[in-house]
Amino acid sequence: MAIFRKHWLSFLKSALIFVVLFIISVIILWYWQSAPIFLLVVGLVILLVAISYFTHSFLIWWWDVYLLTDRRVINFDQKSIFHHVVSEADLGNIQDTTYEIEGVWQTFFNYGRVRILTASNGQSIVFESVPSPHVVQEMIMQTKENTIQKSKVKS
Repeated sequence: MAIFRKHWLSFLKSALIFVVLFIISVIILWYWQSAPIFLLVVGLVILLVAISYFTHSFLIWWWDVYLLTDRRVINFDQKSIFHHVVSEADLGNIQDTTYEIEGVWQTFFNYGRVRILTASNGQSIVFESVPSPHVVQEMIMQTKENTIQKSKVKS
């Protein structure tokens, strides 16, 4: 079984927003003695918003998981804290896999998208922002071939 997560760079935007909000709140709270009470409340609210935003973004990023087992591929897509979508496909139903790396950042940091086309109504499962997408694609196809060979031996 292999577990894949999104590349750390896909979380960078949320981390940078947190850092900016955190710095703003620290600057406001640093001068709390000379600042009016209203500004102190604003600084605390910004700090709470920053921590909440960071926690929410991190959990969404962390709970977005892709699994490859000896029988199927599974995509746990965390949309929000209380909303997730699970997609899965048997390895025998996989018709094709493609990977895509687009842009300078994805090329430089070697991450991208792996699309798995299944036999059921032409639907696909997409692994977003996975590191080394060519390796992930190769692992999926190799696992599929191994599964097919094992089923032929049993027959």
